[in-house]
Amino acid sequence: MNLLLVDDEPMVLELLKDAVEEVLPNATMNDFLDAEEALAFAEEHPIDIAFLDINMRILDGITMAKELQEMYPRINIIFCTGYTEYMPDAFEMYCSGYIVKPVTEEKIQKAVDHLRYEVNDGKLPVTFHCFGSFEAYFNDTPINFKYNRTKELLAYLVDRNGADCGTREIMAVLFEDEEKRSYFNNLRQDLLNTFEELGIGDVIRTSKGKLGINRELVSCDHFDYQDGKATMEPTEYMTQYAFAEMTYPLLFDGYDY
Repeated sequence: MNLLLVDDEPMVLELLKDAVEEVLPNATMNDFLDAEEALAFAEEHPIDIAFLDINMRILDGITMAKELQEMYPRINIIFCTGYTEYMPDAFEMYCSGYIVKPVTEEKIQKAVDHLRYEVNDGKLPVTFHCFGSFEAYFNDTPINFKYNRTKELLAYLVDRNGADCGTREIMAVLFEDEEKRSYFNNLRQDLLNTFEELGIGDVIRTSKGKLGINRELVSCDHFDYQDGKATMEPTEYMTQYAFAEMTYPLLFDGYDY
């Protein structure tokens, strides 16, 4: 569980850290006096719960919370402030808690007990199974798409091990060089819409017409094997897709394509 703690008053931030550590002793705490530095950190490190002061000099907590929600739609925002007048704004953006200072362990515990979004402590909610047939899961439930071949598009992105893949590359693999840009655009939008609706849109990376997987946000047997984290040799890999032959070619000796 990754936490972000932000308050521009050093003593108040220390008190917040002490209270949160008592309630969540096994969580990873990242504390900042500077809100802009905290946002830059969050861009590179997914956050489960953010404890934010509101009335800060450089960047106010409401604005910061909105930017964090853009990065991570399922982030839990808990405001810790000495002011009650910001409550309407805070709850309008569906925060997980509003603590009026002074912060105490009891207040932190109550907020944590009523988080808006479940936090899978140590377990990533998105799982890709590649050894055998390819399957994608969100919280152990299969992810369903509007189009059947959207799953194949996702499988190819996973197969590419997190690399950014351009439209021409993907179309050449999925459609054997046939010009089906309109159909590809439908698959692409289906993939993005489905993940966004599940609150996991940040798993898919988009940049300049390319698509990729943010590997650090998912659990995947293929990624674990490539990273040396799994010692068991795969015997089958994405059995329903022909392009998978290029990744583990020895597994496909004798296969009749």
